[in-house]
Amino acid sequence: MITGGRLCSAAIAAAAAILVFSIVVLPHAMAEPEILIQKRYYPAAGQTSAQIRQSLDRNTPVRENGQPFDAYTQWDIDWQFWWAYDADGTCRITAVTTAVRIRQTFPHLDNADDVPAPLADRWEQYMTALIEHEKGHVTLGVDAARNIERQLSQMGDRPSCDQLESEANVLARDIIARFALLEIQYDADTNYGERDGVRFP
Repeated sequence: MITGGRLCSAAIAAAAAILVFSIVVLPHAMAEPEILIQKRYYPAAGQTSAQIRQSLDRNTPVRENGQPFDAYTQWDIDWQFWWAYDADGTCRITAVTTAVRIRQTFPHLDNADDVPAPLADRWEQYMTALIEHEKGHVTLGVDAARNIERQLSQMGDRPSCDQLESEANVLARDIIARFALLEIQYDADTNYGERDGVRFP
């Protein structure tokens, strides 16, 4: 999430109405996670950078502890696995699938065609950097799903399918927790996107 050019990666539910809504399903190869991206846009407007900043802060549906944020990416992972008994009575995983549900919120400058050219250029630079930074969060979510598929597939035999199911679910949750920490580190390494140009004005 971006506020005045700074990003917070904590999960926040969008509370305001969204004006534009789109769903993009990305194609994937065999053994790749299924990826569903939902993008939501809220309006911003103004003839000066200060007016646009005020509009962003006023209209964003993304807030944490009362503080407004410009953009937001959240991912969730669903996983499924199948097992079979071996000849010796042990249980092993035979297949794993994952699905990544990604929700993103971005601003949209409604009067982009009417603002002075230098300001329009500055907005485009900001949005390009913002979108690119948010892609980093998407990548972490997809990588987490890939890790779940790979590590669950490599678990090997267990004495019972109950034990296998329990350990597989614990492992998947641990992977998600680890990648949640990587998101925090990603924001720290990029100074919440500022090192990549994520700041407006």
